[in-house]
This record gives sequence, C-alpha cells and structure tokens, in this order.
Amino acid sequence: MATDEAIFISCQQGMSPPTLRLYGWQPPAVSLGYFQKLESAVDMEECRRRGIDVVRRLTGGRAVLHHHELTYAVIAPEHVPPFSPRVLDTYMTIGSCLLNALNGFGLNAHWVALRDKRRGGTALPRHETACCFSAPSWYEIMVGGKKICGSAQKRGSGVFLQHGSILIDHDPDVLAALLNSRKGKEAFAWEIDASTTSLNRHVKATVDVHDLGKTVLSSFRDTLGVTFNHGSLNDGESNLKDLLLREKYQTADWNCKGSTATIQAA
Repeated sequence: MATDEAIFISCQQGMSPPTLRLYGWQPPAVSLGYFQKLESAVDMEECRRRGIDVVRRLTGGRAVLHHHELTYAVIAPEHVPPFSPRVLDTYMTIGSCLLNALNGFGLNAHWVALRDKRRGGTALPRHETACCFSAPSWYEIMVGGKKICGSAQKRGSGVFLQHGSILIDHDPDVLAALLNSRKGKEAFAWEIDASTTSLNRHVKATVDVHDLGKTVLSSFRDTLGVTFNHGSLNDGESNLKDLLLREKYQTADWNCKGSTATIQAA
C-alpha cells in the first residue's frame, strides 16, 4: 500500500510515468477501506490467531482479504488518453482490460450494472456488510452471476490511483471468520458464497498468480495499445515508500483509526 501511494504522489509531482503494478501478498492481509471502522469491520482476535495482517488502504470501499488473488494497481494522469477525468470512464477502461484477461482463460466474464443487480434483487444495502466482494458498485465484473473482481479508486491533483483484486481462489468460511457482520458468521459465509466466485472455480487447469499476472499484463498491453517498460521503483519513489511505511502504514494510528499526519515528499 505504501508503494502504491508513493507512485501516486510521485506521479502527481511529474516524477513518475503512468504505471501498472501487479503483485501478491505475503503474509496474507486484510485491507480496510479508507473510511471503514476497524472494530466494526474486522475480527482482530481471529486475524491474530490466523497470522493475518491488517492494513488500511488509501482508497475507499470495504475490506478485502488478500491471499489467493492478484492485486493490480494503475496510477496515471487522469487527462492523458486512454484515461479520462470521468471516474466511471476510467473504471470502464481498466475493467475492459480485466474482462479480456479473464475471458482469455475461457471464462464468460461480463459487466453487470448496479441498476441491473437491484432490479434482480441481488444488491445488498451498503451498511449490511464489511466485505468488498459482497457489496455492490457501479459496474461489476461477474462470472456465472457472481463477482470475481473488486476495485477502488483515489484521485487528486490530476492523477488517479485505481487498485483492486482478482480472486484466484477463495474460502467464504475463512473470510466470514475474519470479518464482522450483523448477520453472524454462518449467514455471512453463505452470503459471500452466494455473491462471490474465483478463477479456479471455472477453469480446467489450475491457475496461479504468475499465470494470471502474465495474462493481465498482456491484456492491458493489447486492449490499450500501449508498450510497457519493466522496471523497479526509482530513488524518489523508494525513499517516499520508506517514509510512508514509517510514518503511516506501519502505525496503529493509521491502520486502526484512519488518521495520520500529512506526509510531505522531500
């Protein structure tokens, strides 16, 4: 999370190019949305018992368990094609890349608009769940009527950060044990299972994070018609990431309360 924000700030300063990151998590972790309350969203005792870290994201939305999944992040100026100052347009542009990647595995992934979910009676009130994958958004990428990818976006100073998770495998019982819900653990697990799916539930040959990463990278390249230069953090991004870790993402003040002093880049 510190790396995503470091590139976001550096891009705002004109010091970083548009960037696509693809990564996994070790050890597994729950990421909280920017506005979520820790005590109402996460069962911290269960997370500690299972060795699951908890971190707060810069972006909004609900809690995500990062384990058997691929996380992507796109950081770019909002006014430079193929992106747009319109939030929904950017979601659709990036979502098209993700759709093409998933369909490259033989899935029938497709968009479902929030209004269509409401019409079908499947949308949940936003206060009912702490889980990203059982909460509706404008347009969702669905497979077999279930959500397989969740995304969130942050904008500022003409730059956007959109990151999200593509589920490779998932266990509704584990997620329900880690997160809190008014419905109780058993009912919450059923709700997650009814609304969420993962890649390996729909393919013949097991896919791992490296397989998915290669396909997603190719899909962004082909869908957007861009060329990627593989690289690592530059010195400015690396120094800012270390600062953000010390002053923000490794602090209880940020992860528990969502408040922190403003971080200024040198």
